Amino acid sequence: MLKSTANYLKSHPGYVSGEEISKQLGLSRAAIWKHIGELRQQGYRIEASTRQGYKLVSCPDKLFPWEVQAGLGTKTFAQKVYYYETLASTMDEASRLATNAEPEGTVVFAETQTKGRGRMGRTWNSPKGAGVYFSVILRPGLGLSEVARLTLVAAVAVCQALRQVSGVDARIKWPNDILVNGRKIAGILTELQAEMDRVKFVIMGIGINVNTTSRQLPSTAVSLKMAAGRRFSRVAVAQESLRALESWYGIFLEKGFGPVAQEWKTRTMMIGQKVIFSDGKNTFAGEAVDLADDGGLLIRLTNGDVVKKMAGDVVLAVS
Repeated sequence: MLKSTANYLKSHPGYVSGEEISKQLGLSRAAIWKHIGELRQQGYRIEASTRQGYKLVSCPDKLFPWEVQAGLGTKTFAQKVYYYETLASTMDEASRLATNAEPEGTVVFAETQTKGRGRMGRTWNSPKGAGVYFSVILRPGLGLSEVARLTLVAAVAVCQALRQVSGVDARIKWPNDILVNGRKIAGILTELQAEMDRVKFVIMGIGINVNTTSRQLPSTAVSLKMAAGRRFSRVAVAQESLRALESWYGIFLEKGFGPVAQEWKTRTMMIGQKVIFSDGKNTFAGEAVDLADDGGLLIRLTNGDVVKKMAGDVVLAVS
């Protein structure tokens, strides 16, 4: 019921009496008093007046379910939200929930992760209260060969969301990174559970550096605050990301990969550039020439041959 009390105070600027809140929410005055105390402990600034009642002064920039869902407007994504102050990994928790039949669109948020991870066994730095770290359960009904495209769907969505909320020139680096001025601002991780050729569910993890400081990040990374010179509401960043993800996921399922690929190409910083590719065993140089229909990156080698890579690391070559 904290959600109801918080939302009621948010929808009533100025003072509102405890009696009125009690009547409208069907709770006792004692329960309202308890909720006010709990909200204050969570970081809400609420003034109290013996004669006038309660007044919400400010809300904490925390990814509480009721804050993320307020005015979100999505139909599937974040209809169910799980929130944690600390998790080992939102990916692991979302996978556990998906195994227990939680519906598509369920989201897991954490203020910090102790074992946040990225691709190829890398860790994801998750300073508490500084970024947006979440995972979404998807049940797309795709074959195994189609799942790789979902990473690119997410890249388009997150890039669009960051540009929308901040105005920064966010660009996509194949396959799963979002960069600003060549430095990583967001990453995407896609994992799945399947039986034979049937995908049971997909977990899409997103990590975004929002108000993270330079001291909290490696030199190769950047945050929205660093890039734009001001702080951002993490709730607003999360909401815009969820809206964009639901929109592009729907486009992909309804119209196929074509519209996604076209948008990806307009937002990437790779096509036509000299790159160095490594798959852990081999490293070679070439030119990124296009995106394949299955989401692979097409690279023209120095001998003129064009190869397709579905996994690995690619960086722009230093000229």
